[in-house]
Amino acid sequence: MEAEHGQEAMMSSGQLPVGFRFMPTDKELVTHYLMNKVFDRPVPAAEAIQDIDATQFYSTHPKNLVTFSCGEREWFFFIHEDDENCSPSAQGRRNIRVVGNGVGFWKPNGSENPIHNEDGNVYASKIFLTYFSGSLRKAKKTHWKMVEYHLHSDSHTEAEYQVQRREWVLGQLKRGNAYNGL
Repeated sequence: MEAEHGQEAMMSSGQLPVGFRFMPTDKELVTHYLMNKVFDRPVPAAEAIQDIDATQFYSTHPKNLVTFSCGEREWFFFIHEDDENCSPSAQGRRNIRVVGNGVGFWKPNGSENPIHNEDGNVYASKIFLTYFSGSLRKAKKTHWKMVEYHLHSDSHTEAEYQVQRREWVLGQLKRGNAYNGL
């Protein structure tokens, strides 16, 4: 009985017990996090997803974007795409994104994968990317991966678009097993 009360108190205070992980599904990421962020509504567990401008995100090596504290291998970012020169939607989502002064680049793997709502309609998509170090000519594949989640413009009402102020992408950054120390 005391253990249950302690867990309830911990959950209501915003603290999670040791061992709990932030592991939302694609639909949960899009519906409860990305859509709320795009339409300026409260985001649950907002501390689990860091806000960052696309300029900073796409000009920084992935290891410098994250904090290593307890062996994490996955981080989440709301990437704000106001800068037309660096945003993936301005460049085309399938394009290679060069990082910094050519220290590396993000390369899309395959095509966009649709995410369907309860009615079976596509309302978002996800794109898989791999980080390569070096220039395009002398690229070395690294252990860094990313999934970008994008809302589709035709999945919202006109009223929702009038409320929308910013373009956001949700990025799920993953660190695999290291090879070559990158």
